[in-house]
Amino acid sequence: MKEYSLTLSPAHAAAGTVTFVVDNAGAVAHALAVAGPGVSDAHTSTVPPGGQARLTVTLQAGSYELWCPIDKHRELGMDTHLQVGGNGPASPAPGSAAATATRTGQ
Repeated sequence: MKEYSLTLSPAHAAAGTVTFVVDNAGAVAHALAVAGPGVSDAHTSTVPPGGQARLTVTLQAGSYELWCPIDKHRELGMDTHLQVGGNGPASPAPGSAAATATRTGQ
C-alpha cells in the first residue's frame, strides 16, 4: 500500500484460510478491508507509515474486493480485486507485493 495504490501478489488465491500481510510503504496511514462471498466486514486496524498488519479470513471461490477504508483513499485508487478459485496452491502474479495473500492451514 502507498498513496494511492493497492497491489496484490499474487492476484489469485485458492479457497480456504488466507492471511493478508499488509505493508504500508506510504507516507500516511492506511488500512485494508476485504469483502466478497462470505466476508462482509473484515479489515485491519490502521497501519502507520512503514508499518505492517495481518488479516486472516476464510475465502470461498469467487471475486473479492480489497480497498483502503480510510477517508477517501478508495476513491483515489486504493481498490483492487482478488479472484479466488478452488482448493489448491495460489498462483503467482507479476509485480511487487504490497499485500501478500498466503494460504494457511489445510
